[in-house]
Amino acid sequence: MNIGSLLFDILILVHVATGFVGLAAFWVPVFARKGGRTHVRAGRVFVYCAYVVTLSAVTAAAGRIVSYQVQGIRLADDPALYGISLFLGYLGLVTFATVRQAMRVLSTRRAPETLRTPVHEALAWGSIGSSVALIAFAFSVWSDVSPILLGLSPIGLFTGRNMLRLMRNPRAERMGWFYSHLGSTLGGGIAFHTAFAVFGVQRLWAYDLAGPLAVVPWILPTVIGLPTIAIWTRHYRRRFNRGAPARA
Repeated sequence: MNIGSLLFDILILVHVATGFVGLAAFWVPVFARKGGRTHVRAGRVFVYCAYVVTLSAVTAAAGRIVSYQVQGIRLADDPALYGISLFLGYLGLVTFATVRQAMRVLSTRRAPETLRTPVHEALAWGSIGSSVALIAFAFSVWSDVSPILLGLSPIGLFTGRNMLRLMRNPRAERMGWFYSHLGSTLGGGIAFHTAFAVFGVQRLWAYDLAGPLAVVPWILPTVIGLPTIAIWTRHYRRRFNRGAPARA
């Protein structure tokens, strides 16, 4: 085993281990008292794990594409192989932007005008750009994974748009920072559960879904998660609009 393979194996090991810790930590703030010590501490664990997982995912995706090139596997030979790697890199970037948004709106809630920075704005445009690139790839190089790419790639468009909208008009809605924090955190959880459903569950229980059912692990967390975000956001909007304490 050469040094490159060893480093890649270590990277994957760190990615998987941190992913499991982050997945468990995600559920603690969901049920803990909002703003309490348990919520804050578990939330930090989830965020740190998310940063490690997303950055390692982008690195691993780039490494796989380079490896395919070195092995002589061209895009035309196996477009699905390249598609999966590109999607994992895209998912890492968008998840990083989403979790970063969740933390930025929290830290700048008393001065929301400071949310907009060149780096944060670049993350928003990166989410939009990666979505457009993935959609273009799915259409131009059609393969078995193209329907999955087309189904999930628009998430980055909405993520980037929402980030830019709040940065440009941070006081448009009372408690807007809170709704963004809630939606962004749950959005990061959706990404964690998608990766677990596609890769983790299959390894733990060794099941194999064929045909149309193969897309279920890819889309199920999103199908469940997006309505959950809408329901929770609506619940807190009603609560805050009734004049309840505007403190999370």
